[in-house]
Amino acid sequence: MLAVQLLVNGLLTGGLYILVAQSLNLIFGVMGVVNLAHGSFIVLTGLFTFWFTTATGLNPLLVLPLAFVAIGLIGAGLQPLLIEPLMKHGRKAELLSLMVTFGLSYVLLELALQLWGSDFVSVPYLQSSWQLAGIDFGKALVVSGLFAAAVSALLYIWLNRTDSGKCLLAASQSATGAICCGIDVRRVRLVAFALGVGLAAAAGVLVIVVMPLAPQTAEDLTLLAFVIIALGGLGNHVGVAVAAVLLGIAQSVSGFFLGGNAEYVLPYVLLILVMIARPERFRRTA
Repeated sequence: MLAVQLLVNGLLTGGLYILVAQSLNLIFGVMGVVNLAHGSFIVLTGLFTFWFTTATGLNPLLVLPLAFVAIGLIGAGLQPLLIEPLMKHGRKAELLSLMVTFGLSYVLLELALQLWGSDFVSVPYLQSSWQLAGIDFGKALVVSGLFAAAVSALLYIWLNRTDSGKCLLAASQSATGAICCGIDVRRVRLVAFALGVGLAAAAGVLVIVVMPLAPQTAEDLTLLAFVIIALGGLGNHVGVAVAAVLLGIAQSVSGFFLGGNAEYVLPYVLLILVMIARPERFRRTA
């Protein structure tokens, strides 16, 4: 029974991790840009969700569609100003974009600090649990995990079943080939960045209902997302989903038997091992 409980907790946590990682993976797959402001978008939206629910008493999930659209539009405005001008520099664009998004992350974090301070906060949402066949299902984790998995599934369907999604996948596989097929790659990059930060915002709404957030946790979330996409294969959406679920299960098991510190350190141990044993995992595979 214990094994089933740990498996359930890991699966639900993994469902949430899928959305946290896929939003970063989407931007990298199309643009070759590791968005170091990723965690800042998650935290900023999470803290806004805390403020909104505290002020209004409304369901925090009501923030999700609003945050997705609003932050997505902000991303659509930032991409042509900060990221697109770097694309003409070829291989140097990756390094330049790292520096730009690193600076952007600190701008966003300073904004969060000024608005909400440095204290850890969380949203007291669905704090009880359901029981089925002797297994506890934390309500907040169930709702957030399933919500995140559903959003990720919709993203996968859009990428693989619609013309606009296929254009994005084509650009991620070969920008030159996409241009030859008449695809506006500049527009695709804008859509990818806007969608990526919009999904990060959606993740922020779901994360804060299951764990406390503060501005200083942004770097941890960015690193967690990077670990997952590195384990799953950079740009590989299916591989990232599998890696997120497996990591959630591994953390659930290690946290129970070895304590919370082991659960926290595990992703980085796995990252080091993969870097040593399978460095090709860090190449784009989409």
